[in-house]
Amino acid sequence: MKESMKKAGYKYIGFIGHGQHVLQPVDGRPAEVWFSNKNHASYGIIYKNTHLEFASTATERDKLEAVL
Repeated sequence: MKESMKKAGYKYIGFIGHGQHVLQPVDGRPAEVWFSNKNHASYGIIYKNTHLEFASTATERDKLEAVL
């Protein structure tokens, strides 16, 4: 199942390269790294016609790279 960014409860922070994106849950949980993976079979988020799949919790470095 793929959901929109808004429906999934995330806001977009930024792109950190190699197909990786940092997303921030709007409920205050830690930021997460998601990666582009078109047509993957697991749960995902659609952002600007790109399918994103969860990778990991974001580190402070990931968050800094996303906003620079």
